Amino acid sequence: MDQSEYSYLQCPAQAAAIQHEQQYIRKTEKDKQYRKIFGGDVQYDQIEIQHIKMLEEEIQKKGIKLPDGWTQTDTLKIIYNGKFKIKDCIERLILHITWRLNPNMHTLNKQMQEFLEAGFLYTFGRDYQFRPVIYLEAYRVDQKKYPKDFMIQTLSFFLGFVKKHMMMPGKVENWICVIDTKDIGVFGLPSGLGDIIKTMALNFVGCLHRMYVLNPSTGVDLSWKAGSAFMDDESKSKNVFLTKKTLEKLKEAIPQDQLEKKYLGNAENLTQFWPPQISKK
Repeated sequence: MDQSEYSYLQCPAQAAAIQHEQQYIRKTEKDKQYRKIFGGDVQYDQIEIQHIKMLEEEIQKKGIKLPDGWTQTDTLKIIYNGKFKIKDCIERLILHITWRLNPNMHTLNKQMQEFLEAGFLYTFGRDYQFRPVIYLEAYRVDQKKYPKDFMIQTLSFFLGFVKKHMMMPGKVENWICVIDTKDIGVFGLPSGLGDIIKTMALNFVGCLHRMYVLNPSTGVDLSWKAGSAFMDDESKSKNVFLTKKTLEKLKEAIPQDQLEKKYLGNAENLTQFWPPQISKK
């Protein structure tokens, strides 16, 4: 993908003026650590630096070869995913490297392109802090045609695309996810939901700001909560379930000109989804 081809998706210039509170950048709750901002001129604290050194020593001891372009930030993200437990971090590191070196996870093939063009998964608009909004219309996804491995592959490519073209290090490093279930039963959810969540949490550490699940049936609600067992507490707390009666709450997070009419915004409902469209104010 040519970077300039998607320059229209870049964060607005005013995003550079964002000043995050320290609690947003990094926070500690009891014995648990959470971080949402890793890039820009952000400083790492002594606990983080100490664990980076510990993990680097363990990587060297085990003879693990890191991919080209690996950074200290990548190491720190693995530490957060492994909850600062070096043994767990090594296990997650090996899984992440395998994913990172698999070209199928980062290459758009014909079936994936058709999936994106159909609008099953797309991005449109930004919230009040310029975080991109990602939509998955789960009720439209045929599980037999699009099994778990395909969903992981497509999400890997798509989220990698959003991360590359729509973020601003130190300012905008997170996204909003909107999952529209439209009252489907529990069997209508993507198969292997837990594995999908687990894979995305490992390979896109700290990227999720909030996840809205729209129109959940009781079964979906329960199944989603079971799937969220694979999320850390911070990510889990960001899950918001909205019914038709409470859909208005989306407008509290996302400006109306950044929301389609079907989600109570002012923007026309999209008819073209890939490549991504931007709001025409």
